[in-house]
Amino acid sequence: MKIIFVCTGNTCRSPLAESLAQSAIPSHLFESRGLAAFPGAPVSEYSAELISRHQLPAVGPAMAFTEEDAEVDLILTMSRQHKKNIQSLYPAANVYTLSEYASDSQRDIADPYGGHFAHYEQVFTELRKHIDNLAKKLPPV
Repeated sequence: MKIIFVCTGNTCRSPLAESLAQSAIPSHLFESRGLAAFPGAPVSEYSAELISRHQLPAVGPAMAFTEEDAEVDLILTMSRQHKKNIQSLYPAANVYTLSEYASDSQRDIADPYGGHFAHYEQVFTELRKHIDNLAKKLPPV
């Protein structure tokens, strides 16, 4: 099963989710994208630091969400607005917010961009909780 995590710039939240999921659920293929990504931009300094500190798989530079991405098995966004944007452009896309799909919650995952390291740590902890729940929900391969 191919799953894409989506945030705004693909430098903070979605790369963290991708790396956490790759580590926790190796039986599925995970990638990440941004709706307003600058292709090739590096992962944010604090996201990269968290990935390194927790010995998680490295992720590549930012990539923009494309029409081809809308056809994957599952798209998990960081916010309800990201979900709405994808649904408006690609009505057939199988898209949910990460919190909705994994944890039956309507809570958006806050964007730590421009914040302090502690803000990134809070987002990391929240993402890890959702990824742990996701691991229990995904069908075995």
